[in-house]
Amino acid sequence: MKFIPALITTLSIAALMMGCATRYPLDIPEEQWETMTSEQRLQARQQQAALDQARAEQRAAQARAREEEAARQRAELEVRRQEAGFGERIQCVLSDAEAYLGGSWRSVQPLALDLVQGMELGFEMQAVEDGRVRRRGTGHAYFDGTRLTLCPRSGQYQNQASACAQLVGTTNDYRRGLREQVDGHRFLRGQLRCDLHPASAVPRRRN
Repeated sequence: MKFIPALITTLSIAALMMGCATRYPLDIPEEQWETMTSEQRLQARQQQAALDQARAEQRAAQARAREEEAARQRAELEVRRQEAGFGERIQCVLSDAEAYLGGSWRSVQPLALDLVQGMELGFEMQAVEDGRVRRRGTGHAYFDGTRLTLCPRSGQYQNQASACAQLVGTTNDYRRGLREQVDGHRFLRGQLRCDLHPASAVPRRRN
């Protein structure tokens, strides 16, 4: 059984060599790197550093752009909420909810949505176990005046609404309070209650 320690030693050395494998700047092959002069190697390192910095700056700029766009959308949504006309704004709560996360249905925290007709709203689903969030998922809600659609992906209400959870009612239904069990295929299900927002529940007088 003397071969076992030798085998372990060999495997350890191989793993060490793999972990120490060198990646040369600009993905230059090792054979080429070995033939380069010190000055050429320095130039390659400088070029790699410049590329790394440019990529980091690009990622930072993209992150800032996303944050700015999200802030713009939040501001636009708030304006639309304040200016919503009769029947254009609803508030909804999804309770006793389950989301299809990680390949199975899991109980998630209740969802609260404040929607304006014609504007899509993203939301997050959280599966909590033992007081901790174990799984997260996202969805997108859209209200067209009569139909509320909860979908896994943005824009899906336009051409794949059958894969979404939906609630349909008239303005009077929402004004009285509309409650139904909704179910989106392998996405989200639960008891959904929607009402007109108080500011949107009374027709405005015309001057």
